[in-house]
Amino acid sequence: MPDTLFTNANLVLDGFTELQRSYNVLIKNNRIDSLSTEPIDPAGAVIIDLGGRTLMPGLIDAHAHITGLSLSPKNIAYSASEIAIASANYLRNSLMDGYTTIREAGGADYSIAHLVATGAITGPRVFYSGKALTQTGGGADFRKVGELIDPCGHIGPFSVMSVIADGVDEVRKAAREELRKGATQIKLFVSGGVVFPSESHSTLYEFSEEELRAIVEEAKARGAYVMAHVYTDEGVRRCLKAGVRSIEHANFASEETVAMIAQCGAFLDLTFISLVQRIESAQETHLSEKIVENVKQTVERGKQVYRWARQYNVPIAFGTDLWGPEAQKAQLREFEMRIDLDTAPNVIRSATAINAELLMQKGKLGTISPGAYADVLVIEGDPLKDLRVMLQPEKNLKLIMKDGVIFKNELG
Repeated sequence: MPDTLFTNANLVLDGFTELQRSYNVLIKNNRIDSLSTEPIDPAGAVIIDLGGRTLMPGLIDAHAHITGLSLSPKNIAYSASEIAIASANYLRNSLMDGYTTIREAGGADYSIAHLVATGAITGPRVFYSGKALTQTGGGADFRKVGELIDPCGHIGPFSVMSVIADGVDEVRKAAREELRKGATQIKLFVSGGVVFPSESHSTLYEFSEEELRAIVEEAKARGAYVMAHVYTDEGVRRCLKAGVRSIEHANFASEETVAMIAQCGAFLDLTFISLVQRIESAQETHLSEKIVENVKQTVERGKQVYRWARQYNVPIAFGTDLWGPEAQKAQLREFEMRIDLDTAPNVIRSATAINAELLMQKGKLGTISPGAYADVLVIEGDPLKDLRVMLQPEKNLKLIMKDGVIFKNELG
């Protein structure tokens, strides 16, 4: 790869609430080599004059599901080839929307990450969870009452996204298996869902405290961590006591529990657009009025949790939780969901530097600084003043570079 020198760039730098003007940024191989307001010797690099446009870190989606073909995570009916095609399309479209990194929250594995890493398919960096762990009758056990085994005769959750495990020994083994296959984090379901609850009833919490501690212990032994799907107040508290690092959703947490998230040094990944997208498509997908009302209430409660999280200085991540190629089209709308909840600089920081720290990639991703991976975007407009510029990539996203390679360049 030739070196690249970006000139006349206005930078989004972490810690600043305004663009930093008139910078030059040198890319060598796949890393950011240097940045300065003074001239940088190009030394044979390709020079790209940004003309005062915004240069910012690539976006990170901390909660993505790429293996779905529809809104339902119950995808046992789809063939492996169909799921592979859907995943490849999801990944390519995510990258072209400016997401240079995703954390896959259950379903993707080493094979997809390897295809991206080797360039066989185009997409963001993939931090994958492998199969999410769920208990019998838990949030990712999608069997109906009469469904005991899948078409192959296996006891399973009727989805490629999860595996059923019960008891300390079983959950240890299940966690070890995903870690053996290279999972960068372990995903758990620690409460019921709000759209596809168990056939019996939604749970307030799942897995015993002993099971949770065992899973966290196994993740830490590999230098990894645990992310937990959990909506309820009791569920969040149990996760925090066990040492879970990444709290996903938590829409029904109390103010006291949000304060506890801050005290424990955990991250909060509220995901709004997936819920809003479910509401908007309810008629088409035949969601019942009861579930639609539940989802609406979940969105409103989540907004209050977000306000408390800001009040207690909780690190707020940026995730979308979207299922299927059609849903992926709304991936950038998570910015829209947060316009009235937070400042533009804070939201951009969530989607870059905070997510990078959550992924244990601080200083490597989500930042424009020497030594970081060359994952950068060129934007027409100022996202630190108006998040709406992020919502029109076809108009405002002029250049996408991931790992030092340019995947889109409309600068002429």
